[in-house]
Amino acid sequence: MKKLTAIVLLLLFIFNAFGYRLFVAYIQDKADTAFINRLDKGNYSNDDLVIVKVPINLPYQTNWKGYERVDGEIDLNGKTYKYVKRKLYNDTMIFLCIQNEIKTKLAQKTNDYFGKVNEAPGNNNNKKCDIAKQLSSDFEPGIPANAICLPVKATYFNFYKTAFMQQEYLPLYGQPPKIVA
Repeated sequence: MKKLTAIVLLLLFIFNAFGYRLFVAYIQDKADTAFINRLDKGNYSNDDLVIVKVPINLPYQTNWKGYERVDGEIDLNGKTYKYVKRKLYNDTMIFLCIQNEIKTKLAQKTNDYFGKVNEAPGNNNNKKCDIAKQLSSDFEPGIPANAICLPVKATYFNFYKTAFMQQEYLPLYGQPPKIVA
């Protein structure tokens, strides 16, 4: 009975650690495929398209007569947009994009879920992360910086055989040293 309980708890842990991520990746992939198929068939309104202009600096470029279908995506202000068409005109690449609402919602839900599971500091309802971060800091303000003196091997630009941090290096301002052979 103990072995069965241990196996079940281990499987539950593995699913919690990796299974959710794989499940979310699978759902996002299916949603992307369905959205791209819809775009390829032309099942969208021209009123939903957003224009994104990007300056291009290429010599000897020619203007395109019409738009061409292109795949790709961009994230702007937390929203995901899929490229539908593009056109090169003068020194500007013009992209016509449409918002992928399903992927945006999935990304927001995924971030919320994993933020709560991992107790990310971005969650306002979880204050114990802030307290733990303040108590366990990498920086100790009580130790002065010059209290740490570690010997460093001499380099070709140093006069001394051994040099200590902040003590025996050459000054930053002043005349350069003369080379003594």
